[in-house]
Amino acid sequence: MPGWAIMIDERPLRILVGADVPPNPDSGAAGTVFQMNQALRGLGHEVHEIWAADLGRRIKHGNLHYILELPFAYRREIRKMMRRNEYDVVELNQPHAWLAAADFRRSGCPGVFVNRSHGHEVRFSELESSWRPIQKRSPGITQRLCSDLVRRRIAFHWNRVIKHSDGIIVSCDQDAGFLETRYGLRRDRIAVINQGVPDEYLERPVKPMTPERMRNIIYAGNFVACKGPFILAECIVELLTANPELRFSWVCDARDHAKALELIDSKVRHQIRMIDWMPQSQLIRLYDEHGLLLFPSFFEGFGKVPLEAMSRGLCVIANDLGGMSDYIKHGTNGFLTQPGDRSAIIEYATKLLGSSELASRVGREATKTAFRYSWARSAEHAVRFYRDCAVQKLARIRGKG
Repeated sequence: MPGWAIMIDERPLRILVGADVPPNPDSGAAGTVFQMNQALRGLGHEVHEIWAADLGRRIKHGNLHYILELPFAYRREIRKMMRRNEYDVVELNQPHAWLAAADFRRSGCPGVFVNRSHGHEVRFSELESSWRPIQKRSPGITQRLCSDLVRRRIAFHWNRVIKHSDGIIVSCDQDAGFLETRYGLRRDRIAVINQGVPDEYLERPVKPMTPERMRNIIYAGNFVACKGPFILAECIVELLTANPELRFSWVCDARDHAKALELIDSKVRHQIRMIDWMPQSQLIRLYDEHGLLLFPSFFEGFGKVPLEAMSRGLCVIANDLGGMSDYIKHGTNGFLTQPGDRSAIIEYATKLLGSSELASRVGREATKTAFRYSWARSAEHAVRFYRDCAVQKLARIRGKG
């Protein structure tokens, strides 16, 4: 069994990471887990993995799968892996790992159990009312009742995983503050570990800001209500109408292209290019063709897209939430707006489009900021937190003794 000395000193750790996602470096949460695991290995640590295919899935409905099936699947797979190997750290994603956390604590293992959140679900639920009316449709009573039951169950999962975990990892200060105020969780049990930028984005020379780049605006993200597609569409129509030379690239799943275009006035559709998902190695070339990224999301656990765009010198206008609140300094390396504030987005975009000097300065500062966010740096932070959790756990055990 790995000893406490291994956890507390500087020797390499044996880490088990589990996430109910595929091992896809180009996806959102999946990419975060994949890239972090690679970075931990790069630091010399041994990382074993549990992915969605290992956990299995019989229930097709997403939320029902999370609340009814995933807790037991996590516990089953952790038990299986721990019969084969000894771990210093078990890190599982999502609060649905609460059964596994309780099981790990009962086992008496000297390692630590850490839970990782990519965006606090309870905070998401409480903010949801701010963007739902924009959809111009209301859910039926059956849907509302089911949603309420799901929210209650997820809140229960969060209470249990906090109780049984040695530490919680989140990606932004807002989630950390929510854990402190809502659950009374001590700050030394929380780590805010920012997500990173792919090495390729940091190593490839950044192209200078030019008038041609600034004529190209881009958005990349899922076509879902919390990402603010209605706000995005209204802003784009106004900007393209006022500036016929502008072009807009909308990157989202090809299955959603028709729905996205329905939000766009037909008179400016010829200025819009719909683009399907692509690997990060291709997306970097697309970023290099653009000068401005609009990101009017209503909720983010972090917000990798704006940071990746900043690493390529783009000017970013994003809402003041999630990780964007942490890494964007308003007016210096980007612009922050309040969720739903269309006029502010238009105002800042117009300023940037009208001043090549401002756009170049903001782009340069954005690049400087993004270059501080490597995956290696995030992995180093995670390892320090693992060791801190071990010190705290050992102190609690000795205190009881």
